Amino acid sequence: MKTRTFATWMTAVLIMAALLISPVVLAAEKVEKKDVTPKVTIRVDGLTCPFCAYGLEKRVKKISAVKKSIIDIKKGTMELLPKKGQHIDLDDVREAVKKGGFTPREIHVALAGRLREWNGKTVLSIALQDKKKKKKTEVKYLLKDDKQFKQLKASITSPDQEIFIVGQADKKNPDKHTDHPYTITIEKFSIIPKEKG
Repeated sequence: MKTRTFATWMTAVLIMAALLISPVVLAAEKVEKKDVTPKVTIRVDGLTCPFCAYGLEKRVKKISAVKKSIIDIKKGTMELLPKKGQHIDLDDVREAVKKGGFTPREIHVALAGRLREWNGKTVLSIALQDKKKKKKTEVKYLLKDDKQFKQLKASITSPDQEIFIVGQADKKNPDKHTDHPYTITIEKFSIIPKEKG
């Protein structure tokens, strides 16, 4: 009887240890640059028929950075893929949804960038090249300081380490900064290895 109790106890301990360790291991997974696809997914209330979807699709295609939109009527979501080297402004997406007669809800993002310190906060910095103006620009997102954020910071081995973050973007602007009104709650992240060359 004692042997079975001990074996059960050891199994439980091993399972608990595996569950506690696995998020750290999985969260720091490395991905290839070609496997990283930036996108914006927004839940939309009122999206009930193909005609509605078509009207919304026409509206979001007016956003210059949008390459492709995929609408799932059953889920009530719209997924937007950006043109190469461009970034989809989340305020533009919300505005397009509202002007289409719908209610924008949660926004989830998948973004690649680097961690930077900015005004005493750690932000996800996305560097963009404006080909028309021939100048570089930068988009910043605050990152919610939670367990996933701490795991991300612990996984960074170099200040120029590129990362891929998936998470929910909320319009929270605690310090009234106009450069980054959205805060991302990280759901998962991956490290993008530096390209050899």
